Amino acid sequence: MFTAEEVAYLGNLPVVDTVTATRIMYTEDFKIDCLSRYFAGESPTVMFRRAGLDPTLIGAKRIERCMARWRQTPELVDKARRRMDGATSVFDGKPLPSPDELAGVFAGADDLDISDVKPSLSRGKRFDLRDLIIYQQALHIRELERELDRYRAAEAGFVTSAEPAQA
Repeated sequence: MFTAEEVAYLGNLPVVDTVTATRIMYTEDFKIDCLSRYFAGESPTVMFRRAGLDPTLIGAKRIERCMARWRQTPELVDKARRRMDGATSVFDGKPLPSPDELAGVFAGADDLDISDVKPSLSRGKRFDLRDLIIYQQALHIRELERELDRYRAAEAGFVTSAEPAQA
């Protein structure tokens, strides 16, 4: 069961249509996006985590059941396959990344350790929601730092190759 705080957090996520103390209903776009990325080789856990739905909050089993249910829905599968044919993700406006590109983006994310996150003592919550948000923000910051490093490296290579040769 989700606490009122967790329901409020989940309800503010763009991929969540509605949420109750016991259920999460996702937007159709999220379902289609997850399926198309899954077919492209991305891990369901990674997709949910990037959407703000960490398994420590919603449970890994819930992610597995969602993906299994969505894979059994022909309309969703058809839409996901069409989206894979050169379409873009509804969340980032960019073409869907290949599994190789995803491996680079998330390399090192496993280095972050949340084992020291203390369970909350209030109403049997698994984790303090604030710790989960901080953890997700740390992952996002790490991803942005890597992207910035790639841009800097590309810019350095461009400047070096564009400089005139001196005799």
